[in-house]
Amino acid sequence: MVKPSGRRRLVGYLQERYAVSQRRAARLVQISRKALRYRSVRAATDAELVERLRALGEQYPRYGYLLLHGLLKAEGLVVNRKRTYRLYTELGLQIRYLSGASS
Repeated sequence: MVKPSGRRRLVGYLQERYAVSQRRAARLVQISRKALRYRSVRAATDAELVERLRALGEQYPRYGYLLLHGLLKAEGLVVNRKRTYRLYTELGLQIRYLSGASS
């Protein structure tokens, strides 16, 4: 299954390569023209949050996403725990375990 972002690229390709209208290309790819023009707002609003989450992840490498979420919430940056988890995994942050450390 092709995601809408892939279909948008395909419409652009069809328009460039075959000089067809946006309407015809969208119909061929089976995407609505409204979905074709949609622009996500998520990227702009997450920039500050991503930077702060990355900084806190470096400062507190042993903290999981829930503790980092608590710190971000105290700063007033987030409300939703699921959003913090999504960004945490996208950044590749994980709890670092020390190898070879004795208990």
